[in-house]
Amino acid sequence: MLCRAICLLALVLTLAACRPPPDGAGAAARLPPGVTVEIALEGEPRVATVPVLVTITRDGVPLAGATVTVTGDMTHAGMIPVVAAATEFTPGRYRADAFAFDMAGDWFITAEVRLPTGERAVAVKTVRVERAAP
Repeated sequence: MLCRAICLLALVLTLAACRPPPDGAGAAARLPPGVTVEIALEGEPRVATVPVLVTITRDGVPLAGATVTVTGDMTHAGMIPVVAAATEFTPGRYRADAFAFDMAGDWFITAEVRLPTGERAVAVKTVRVERAAP
């Protein structure tokens, strides 16, 4: 009886761990007052190289001159994170062109930002990456 209860508990915990995370799950955003950091993909989330766009504003005004690093990690252990530097292409808009989703599944993308003032900001976006169409 005890063995059956332990097996049932293990099954329930395994099934709960395999659920995809809710949108916005992962590390919490940390932003200085008035600063917003938005993360978007330039294309569909597929197993491929998909540029990541980061938009940074303070009180609605684009923030130029920041240093932005984009990190992608899956929601389960066992993979090496994808890290790419983003470059500014217009004031307050940054693009990480070399961002490669190398596996299908649930990912969280983190934008780590160092503002020209020295302040730091962190934002997170979750995405479900699908296999590329044949």
